[in-house]
Amino acid sequence: MEQSHDIIISGGGMVGLALALAAAQLGLKAAVIERNAVRASEATPGQFNSRVSALNKTSENLLKNLGAWQHLPQQRIAAYQRMRVWDGLGSGELSFDAQDVAEPWLGHIIENCEIVAALMAEASHHSNIDLLCPECIASWEQTASGVSVVTESGQSLSAKLIIACEGKDSILRQQSQIQSWNWEYGHTAIVCTVHNTLPHKACAQQVFLETGPLAFLPLAEPNSSAIVWSANHTDAEQLLKLSDDEFRQALERAFERRLGKLDNISPRTAFPLMAHQAKSYSDGRLVILGDTAHGIHPLAGLGVNLGFLDVAALASEWQWAINRQTDIASEQVLRRFQRQRQAHNLAVAGLMDGLKRLFNSDLPPAVILRNLGLSQVNRFKLVKRQLILGAMGLAGTPLPALCVKRER
Repeated sequence: MEQSHDIIISGGGMVGLALALAAAQLGLKAAVIERNAVRASEATPGQFNSRVSALNKTSENLLKNLGAWQHLPQQRIAAYQRMRVWDGLGSGELSFDAQDVAEPWLGHIIENCEIVAALMAEASHHSNIDLLCPECIASWEQTASGVSVVTESGQSLSAKLIIACEGKDSILRQQSQIQSWNWEYGHTAIVCTVHNTLPHKACAQQVFLETGPLAFLPLAEPNSSAIVWSANHTDAEQLLKLSDDEFRQALERAFERRLGKLDNISPRTAFPLMAHQAKSYSDGRLVILGDTAHGIHPLAGLGVNLGFLDVAALASEWQWAINRQTDIASEQVLRRFQRQRQAHNLAVAGLMDGLKRLFNSDLPPAVILRNLGLSQVNRFKLVKRQLILGAMGLAGTPLPALCVKRER
């Protein structure tokens, strides 16, 4: 027997689950198909997963409005009030403080697995959300009025729309007519967690080295940090070959021991840095969101924040369609969504690419330019204020309703 839904979401990660909750709030029935089993919070005192996200204010608002924030373990949420960036090849330095914009914090560093667990906990309470996990799509097809899906376990589902939230290697996108721009940065990101003898004092820090940027992100315990070290493939390979003690020494030198001595380094994982931008966000009744549609250099930690903005924007367009009794999968609705999000995502990608190229050069003109730039920006409060608001997602065009703080 075929199960009928309004939408089918392939991918039960952060973006997919957030979209399911947003749809449920609009009265839409959603099915989420996720290949991995449901996992509750894995919080263990003193141990952190190295895959983290820097959530800005708009993402915080979205998670609260969706009811997921309340499920996050408070002892795993690291609010950071300050940010410091400097050039390892010169004297340029730039610092941001939440007080500059009259906010209590700039954002939060939270483990991805904890965000997924919180979203899953909220989704499990909704009668409008069917969670099919572990499960995979065996086949699917578009019809004149919707989509039909058959899962690997033999379940048949139908819906008006199917949304791929499967990450950059999305199978559904590859099976569609959607084309993408793709480019490699020639860099590998190494991630791990460390214990630092000096407390991080709720400050996110990043140094631009000759080999690439190195970031220390504050975790919920004052002497724990998440590391993201981006280096060209050759240097990254050498760093991965080092023993734990040799890697620790390399980290301390690169970071100028600003957090004192380091120890308790977790196992290192690495992944190549690539960027991609879909030329279209839909193909008939297939829509792509988050990393399936776009991926940028992790220089500013914006990744999932852009995906959450996609969620809020699509939900906004669905609300527009419902108010006008229009099909949520109509070409007009999907065009409006793409128009709202693609230009912004492309602009952010271009900015990140430009910054990456500027800070990855050790040519004297580039070194002088970025040192002067960092120092000059640091002197102008108005410019700094706009940069801070931009990083928090509070600058620019009006935000979708889900990303705006609601009065309680």
